[in-house]
Amino acid sequence: MATKAKELAPFKFDLTASGLLGTIAGIFAAIVASNLGLIGKTFFGVTLSVYQVFGFILVLCVVGIIIARLLGKKWPFIYNFGKFGEAGGLNWLVDLGIVNLLILFTGLSTGIYFIIFKGISFIVASTNSYFWNKLWVFWGHKKQDETKQVTKFASATTLGLIFNITLAGAIAFFGPKVYTGIDSKVWANLATIVGSLGAMLFNFTLYKIWVFKD
Repeated sequence: MATKAKELAPFKFDLTASGLLGTIAGIFAAIVASNLGLIGKTFFGVTLSVYQVFGFILVLCVVGIIIARLLGKKWPFIYNFGKFGEAGGLNWLVDLGIVNLLILFTGLSTGIYFIIFKGISFIVASTNSYFWNKLWVFWGHKKQDETKQVTKFASATTLGLIFNITLAGAIAFFGPKVYTGIDSKVWANLATIVGSLGAMLFNFTLYKIWVFKD
């Protein structure tokens, strides 16, 4: 759908989807915070609770989609990318949340157990990502053969993963050599952030022009 009017889904639909997404993301964020021992700790004079983590994520998602809609009336790309960003954030929390949930239940976090947990979380997160992108982010795009679309989605996601690892690896490897004034651990974190953001843009482009194309 090319016109701006058709780019915007009904407001109620967006609010409902964003509210549901925010609820799920809030639950997983609370799980992660609990497993990392952050609940009960004080930050900037505020003692963190499960309800605060959950509420913050939920409100962030709902307010985020409202802002994206307003800006999307003039720049449709921002609206689409805003939805993709929320779905991507949920996907990241699902991935991280499943791993932390399994660690909480089993008390295991290393070796083959971690690999198994990560495999489970990746499958769940990828499935979650597909349905959110198909049913909300790229809502209104023409229907395609389900098998072909799933195959294209898996291919695009794999390419995004390779792009992420390659970009992050290059920054982590060459960064400390080019500029020695920054600790290698800081470079590793910067590489992770840049790699994730780069892969997010890469995947969004592939999803829009190939997987869920009009």
